[in-house]
Amino acid sequence: CSNFFKIPMLKNLSRSSIVKAHKRPAFLIPAKQLSTIRKSKMAPEAKSDRPLTLISFDVDGTLIESVGEKSNYLHKQAFRVGMKNVFNIDEDIDCIKHHGSTDPLILIKVLEYSGFKREEILSKLKDVEAEMVNYFLSHKDEASVGLRMLPGVKNLLQHLKSLEDVETCLVTGNFEPIGWAKMQELGIYDYFSDPHFGGFGSDHCSGDTIDTWKDRSEFIRIAARKCERLHGRPVTRHFHVGDATADMLAALNAEATPLGVTTGAFTKEQLEGCGEGVIIVGNLADTDRISNVLGVAAPAKAM
Repeated sequence: CSNFFKIPMLKNLSRSSIVKAHKRPAFLIPAKQLSTIRKSKMAPEAKSDRPLTLISFDVDGTLIESVGEKSNYLHKQAFRVGMKNVFNIDEDIDCIKHHGSTDPLILIKVLEYSGFKREEILSKLKDVEAEMVNYFLSHKDEASVGLRMLPGVKNLLQHLKSLEDVETCLVTGNFEPIGWAKMQELGIYDYFSDPHFGGFGSDHCSGDTIDTWKDRSEFIRIAARKCERLHGRPVTRHFHVGDATADMLAALNAEATPLGVTTGAFTKEQLEGCGEGVIIVGNLADTDRISNVLGVAAPAKAM
């Protein structure tokens, strides 16, 4: 499914409903219109030769955590509805191990577990994605149910956005509209670099359900390319922050610096074991310390 990149425009998001586009989330704006908006928002100095530092963040287990009996409720429901509407099965994704995987690869594994052949799954995968996204956005007010923002995330993102020559984005296995909708409902969407960009499960799918980190590695590369195209400047330093071994392996493979947090399902030792160059920061609660690790200015001290 190497061409598994773009979802057709959802039926309930007609062009006539997309008004005041500069104020709308990027994932709800038609691609051609979004390109024009992004160009218009570029600052005059965007074409300078100053290099950029890019900091990409994983979502689940890194910026947010699942909590309670309804952990990550809406996302799991979207998986269930998507598979039900396309394959007519009622299955929960927890029937497989999926932490650190990507939305499309999770779908492949669950559907194979349920007895479907790979060829049929791949032929309908984009349809399931569209159903999932449609359901998630239609119930977006429930996106924060069973989710909680981790300590320090808001302060760190606010600080990084205030810095020149520093860009932040998401790199996650979530389908793009789902990832950004989570950020919106948890109140941190506006603290990422604007225009929003990143690497997502909707950008690439290899079909490899064994070494799932390889798809995430491609997401990291995609995010860097998007950043460079968007700003017309080279990314010379790229940090990827994540909680899973897949994040560490992917960053190393994509020649980004992996920053590991232990706020997910993996231990410090497991993350460090992914290879030389992994930096463990524990959590994102101390903005001064994280800024120092990233080599960027720390927040100004109040007088």
